[in-house]
Amino acid sequence: MKSAISMRALQKMSAGAIQALPHPAPIENGTATVGVLLPIHSGPEEYMQKVPADIRAAAAKHSPEEEAAIDRLRAERGAE
Repeated sequence: MKSAISMRALQKMSAGAIQALPHPAPIENGTATVGVLLPIHSGPEEYMQKVPADIRAAAAKHSPEEEAAIDRLRAERGAE
């Protein structure tokens, strides 16, 4: 990752400016890195539809034990 973005600069950035970033950028508050700004670049429509389909297909292959482990982890984190 290249140069960091300050919290103050982040507050002033537009959505277009964020999407125009060529790479992820660390977000700093003073001397502490507090996050990472990850611009999302659009891809071809076919690809954007394929990704969730691939995720669903992979999830369908989970064993009952894997599903139970995932359910436990989600419950521990308060997810539905």
